[in-house]
Amino acid sequence: MTGGMRIRGTLPLVVAGHPVTITGGPFDSIPDGAFGVCLEMQAEKAWLADVAVPTPDFGLPDPAVLRDAVGRVLAQLEADPGRPVHVGCRAGIGRTGLFMACLARAAGVEGDALDYVRAHYLPHAAETAEQQAMARGFAWP
Repeated sequence: MTGGMRIRGTLPLVVAGHPVTITGGPFDSIPDGAFGVCLEMQAEKAWLADVAVPTPDFGLPDPAVLRDAVGRVLAQLEADPGRPVHVGCRAGIGRTGLFMACLARAAGVEGDALDYVRAHYLPHAAETAEQQAMARGFAWP
């Protein structure tokens, strides 16, 4: 782990009938062997990303890139539910929370997916009003 960074939390989901757990935090805290979703292209370990979603700090990802990335993570979880998945940005709060809420919606979480992420991952996930709106407005498929 770089600079003492660590996982902020975990998000339990069920994908294709299998329980899976997504970790989140700084991307540089990616666990060894994890399938990585990097939202912070300046991260030291960004080169380890299986999926890159370039997103400015406190900003929003491109909607088409976000949708593609969520689909790729779901496909990975369906193909290999035992492999850890890690989602990260700089701090693992705003952009990571937004991505996790979209992933939760796509995985079939009922109700408000951002509320689910805040209950299970981090109470203040998706920091800005724009991130919260994008998370709550994400539709799948």
